[in-house]
Amino acid sequence: MRIPYRAPMLAALLALVVGGVGCDLIKAKAAFKDGNKLYEQESFRNAIEEYERAVALKPDFAEAHAYLASAHQSLFRPEQEDEENRMHLDKAIEHYEASLAVNKGGTPNLEAVRLTALSSLTGIYSDPPVENFERALFWAEELVKDNPSDIKNMYGIANLYEKFERVDDAEATYLRVVQANPEDPKACGALSAFYNKPLWDREGNVWTEESEGPRRSRFEDTILIMESCAQLDPNDASGYYKVAIFYWNKAYRDPDINDQEKNEYADLGIEAVDRALGIQPDYWEAIISKGLLFRVKAQVAPSRSDRTALLERAQLLQKQALDLRQQRQEAADAAADLPPEAMVDS
Repeated sequence: MRIPYRAPMLAALLALVVGGVGCDLIKAKAAFKDGNKLYEQESFRNAIEEYERAVALKPDFAEAHAYLASAHQSLFRPEQEDEENRMHLDKAIEHYEASLAVNKGGTPNLEAVRLTALSSLTGIYSDPPVENFERALFWAEELVKDNPSDIKNMYGIANLYEKFERVDDAEATYLRVVQANPEDPKACGALSAFYNKPLWDREGNVWTEESEGPRRSRFEDTILIMESCAQLDPNDASGYYKVAIFYWNKAYRDPDINDQEKNEYADLGIEAVDRALGIQPDYWEAIISKGLLFRVKAQVAPSRSDRTALLERAQLLQKQALDLRQQRQEAADAAADLPPEAMVDS
């Protein structure tokens, strides 16, 4: 006969439990909101107290864990070596990982929180005092899994390989990006910039402490890729201008090439800049670079008369470029002085 009384009793207990849970959720969100205000004021220590209260009340509060981690990371100073400073870094790692563990996604905000946590962990494990290639790569690969179409994450992995002197893996990653994005000038531009870094020896092998001679770039590969970049958009003069600048930089700055090679590189640069000017004749930056290339040729000219003639040509190009720049500036100033109605009528 007492059985009918159990249902009301259970309902009352359930109401108390649900009410308690709901109260904790409200308190957790309030603490999180207070923590955010303190975080925005860069009062990180006080923000940490509020975030800790939030995750204590709601352990699966992914956003609060992420902000708690970020607040600890903001207090960490890489140059300091003491227990409290290291504690902040350890806590940052702990709560970024906790945020990822409880983050179920499903909303743009939670997805953004996950990306922040993954990026932060990748960065933390990329540098001292917890520098660890395997951990950094693990989190970086998670970023790629979440956003396979975002090539910035692939660049992050390539940079990671490069930082840890895994040059062949870095090259393979850049090549994969280019293969996946064959029409993207930024992709081949990143590959050419990679080849222009001094990561190899004279024979083209990855430079090590045992290598003979200085570090060298793979300049021929750099130029080959840059020219392919320029051809992606034949109406864009900037691609050939960039090729010319790389030739000038090689001819002017590389101490390991002889005068004949400098002259040949300068000629190739002039050829590239002429292609740019064929597309955009008033490209004053390209005209400046053409003058610089003639100055390189003057430096290695076989006779005084040749040197004088080349320098005179360089000076004429410089004047032409500066005149074009001034004309463009005057036109821009005149347009800025026009009343709005004149701009509409035009």
